[in-house]
Amino acid sequence: MTSDNREDYLISILRLSDGNRNVKTTELASFMNVSPASVTEMTKTLAKEGLVVYERYKGIKLSDEGMKVARQLRKKHHVIEHLLIDCLGLDPHEAHDEAHKMEHAISDNTSIKICTMVGNPVDDDCAYCSDPCKRYTKSSSNIVQLNKMAKNKEGIVAYIRSDSSEDIRRLNSIGFVPGRDVKIDSILMDGGDRVVKIGQNLVALNYDLASCVYVDLQ
Repeated sequence: MTSDNREDYLISILRLSDGNRNVKTTELASFMNVSPASVTEMTKTLAKEGLVVYERYKGIKLSDEGMKVARQLRKKHHVIEHLLIDCLGLDPHEAHDEAHKMEHAISDNTSIKICTMVGNPVDDDCAYCSDPCKRYTKSSSNIVQLNKMAKNKEGIVAYIRSDSSEDIRRLNSIGFVPGRDVKIDSILMDGGDRVVKIGQNLVALNYDLASCVYVDLQ
């Protein structure tokens, strides 16, 4: 019995209940396309591990620890989906299938780095994440949009945020990824477009595109 299999059960219980109710054995079996006997067997295993609470005739619910594991896994799934759709241009259905395969394999640290790259918080499960990537949010006093930075101001790219997947891919392709040093070299006369030094290169960004880049001022 693999850890992937255990995790599939936990995230399926979360998706069916959102942590608010018990899930029936037959309901979970139908959702996962497995036999009720398989669900019963796995439920007993998860209960022994303290990940679910099971009462006969009342169904299954996640324990506090099970909820933590399931939400972290679901967050990884969503983070990977965002990466595949926003940065690589995959179809949402294909991205979902790929994320399902990858969510079990990536480490928490890798998930953090992807989350920072695509711009967090990704979803409500971020509230259950004790990760340091929380510092990279709009609420941080040191985080500003690139189009608001004055000449000679510098910092480190915190994250990219845009509703346009094309804008995200374009920015990534020219070097705007989390962790890169940036400095405003000059501002065009209208006060909007910026010429930005990123690494050893100078790149001109229009006002709207620059607004997608969030920088941790140094």
